[in-house]
Amino acid sequence: MGEVKTTIVLPVYADQQNLDRILAELWGNSPGDSWEIIVIDDGSPQPLDLTPIGSDRLSLIRHETRQGSARARNAGVKQARGEFIVFLSVFLKIPQNYMSQISSFIDNQTFDVAQHLLVKEPGLTADHFQAFLVDQRDRVYIQKGNTPIKNTQFAAAIIKKTTFDEVNGFDDNMNHYGGHELDLAYRLNQKGYSKRILVDNLPLERTKLESHDSVRDRLQQYGRVGLPALLKKHPEIKPTILPYPAIWTFLKMFGLSRLIEKRLARHIEQDWELPKKKYRLYLHLIVRNAWDAR
Repeated sequence: MGEVKTTIVLPVYADQQNLDRILAELWGNSPGDSWEIIVIDDGSPQPLDLTPIGSDRLSLIRHETRQGSARARNAGVKQARGEFIVFLSVFLKIPQNYMSQISSFIDNQTFDVAQHLLVKEPGLTADHFQAFLVDQRDRVYIQKGNTPIKNTQFAAAIIKKTTFDEVNGFDDNMNHYGGHELDLAYRLNQKGYSKRILVDNLPLERTKLESHDSVRDRLQQYGRVGLPALLKKHPEIKPTILPYPAIWTFLKMFGLSRLIEKRLARHIEQDWELPKKKYRLYLHLIVRNAWDAR
């Protein structure tokens, strides 16, 4: 195997079907050998199988118990030989010319972190809430030339391995949902790695959607566990994550925060089409009310 330019790190839990699909899509790309794929089986009850594709450019790391995205991604980067790391998620659809476009992007752009926008796969049925969640074009934006720390995500992102290693990667102690991505973005920013850009004209399509109940459960877990861990480590970013304390105190005093959350939840369950600002408010209320109740 020749020199590796790009390593794709792909954590997977109990999803053989989508793993088979995304590997086939990646293998349908450039026949060159300047990239590799590292799959991390993060404790799947039935061990994942890579036998349909055999190559020295494909390797598997197996965790016997589920350890979370932070540790899974760190394990993949530790074994990576590429100069650049591409974090991908198993639920994404990979276009046929993906690797050549990524290679061109890396050669022609200057960045510390680059991330894809995620959009819905055409033909995938979504209710109004799911349609809002899956299409990031209205939710991830550029501020002073860069994506804000709060909008920096690693479901589909590129970073130089030396940069990742310099800040010691994701925090292994954040092995619960939420916090480890924002923590990494913040630490990169503190080290001067603040050039966070979008991968131009190459959104990636999601092949499956989360239900309202699943999203709510994950955000409640984040509010109870992930966010407290993050703010214990970085208390100075609390005003960014939990803004407008005076307004929030007023809402909480009269029970309005819970009331508004329940009302919006009811509208979402009835599949009302709400303004985007109300969906954003609802997501914030879930986290913040869970934070208060921890």
